[in-house]
Amino acid sequence: MSLGEFLRGKLLFLLLNLFVAAYLALLLRMMEMDAGVNILLPCLLLGLAFLSLAPEYIVKNRYCREVRSIVSQLDKKFLLAEIIPQPDFAEGRVMYAALRAAGKAMNDEIARHRLSAAGYREYIELWVHEIKTPIAAARLVGENARNEAALAELAKIDFFVEQALYYARGATAEKDYLIRRTTLSELVAAVLKNNARFLIGHKIAVHMENLELAVFTDSKWVMFILRQIIDNSVKYGCSSLEFAGRRGDNNVSLLVRDDGAGIPEQDINRVFDKGFTGANGRRFGRSTGLGLYLCQNLCQKLGLELTAASGGGAGTEMEIVFPVDERLAETAEDIARSAPGT
Repeated sequence: MSLGEFLRGKLLFLLLNLFVAAYLALLLRMMEMDAGVNILLPCLLLGLAFLSLAPEYIVKNRYCREVRSIVSQLDKKFLLAEIIPQPDFAEGRVMYAALRAAGKAMNDEIARHRLSAAGYREYIELWVHEIKTPIAAARLVGENARNEAALAELAKIDFFVEQALYYARGATAEKDYLIRRTTLSELVAAVLKNNARFLIGHKIAVHMENLELAVFTDSKWVMFILRQIIDNSVKYGCSSLEFAGRRGDNNVSLLVRDDGAGIPEQDINRVFDKGFTGANGRRFGRSTGLGLYLCQNLCQKLGLELTAASGGGAGTEMEIVFPVDERLAETAEDIARSAPGT
C-alpha cells in the first residue's frame, strides 16, 4: 500500500480537517488575533491530523507487504486464507473473516466435486470391466462362426471401451504405473501382436528398425499410447507403418512413421488439444479429438515427451522420447542379476 493510496482512502477525514482549519483561521481573523497565530493554529491542527494517521499507515502498510510476500511465494493460492496472519485493525479483521469463510466454502465445494468425480471414475472403471465379459463372449462366437466383419466391429468396440478406461484413469496415472526395464522391440512386438487382426484387416505393411534399445517405463501405458497412434495412422489412410529407434545424448526415441494423409501445417500445433479434429477430422469424419490428447496427457504423467511432425500430405511422424538415467539402468541391472534363478 503506497502512501497515496492510503491518503485517498482517508480523503473525507482530510477534507473535514481542512474545513475545520479554514473555519478556525476565519474565526481567529474575526477575533483580530495576531497574524502569526492565525496561520500557526490551523497549520498545527492539520499537522496533528496527518500525524494521527501515521501509526495506522505503518501498521496497514506492513501487513500489506507481508500478504503480498506470502502470495508471491505461494504455489497454491487457494490456501492463502489459511496462511496469512490475522490483522490487528478492524477493517482487516472483517475482510480476514470473509476470506476465511469464502476459502472454506470453496474447499467444501472442491471436496464435493472431487468426491463426485471419484465416484464417476469408479463407475466407469467398473462398467469397463463388466462390459469386457460380453465382448469377449461375442468375440468367441464370432471366431467360431468365422465372421470377420463381426470380429472387426467387436475390435472397434473393445478399442473404444479401452480408451474410456484409460481416459478415466488418466487423472491418476502417476499412481498406477510400474517402471521396469524393457526394449522398444518388446513394446512394439506386443502392440503388433495384440492388434494383428486389425492391421491385417487393413492390409498395413509394418517395418521395424533399430528397436533393440532399452528404456525404463510402464509397458502397459506405453502400449496403449502406441495403439492410439496406430489407430490414428490407419484412420487417416496409411498403408504402411515404420517403427524406428534412435538414441540421443540423454534419451531414447521411438519414431512411428506412416504414409497416410498427414497433418495440415495449420493444424500441427493443435493436434494434442482436447477435442480438436482439424481439417482431417472433417475430411474423414471419424475423429473424436481425444486420442492424441489422451496420449499427450499420459506421456506427461509418465515423464515422456510426445511430438508430431508432418509434411502435409506426405505422412506423419510421431516421436515418443524416453529419458535415460544411467544410474537407474545400473540399479535395475544389479537387481536383475541378484534375483533368484539368474
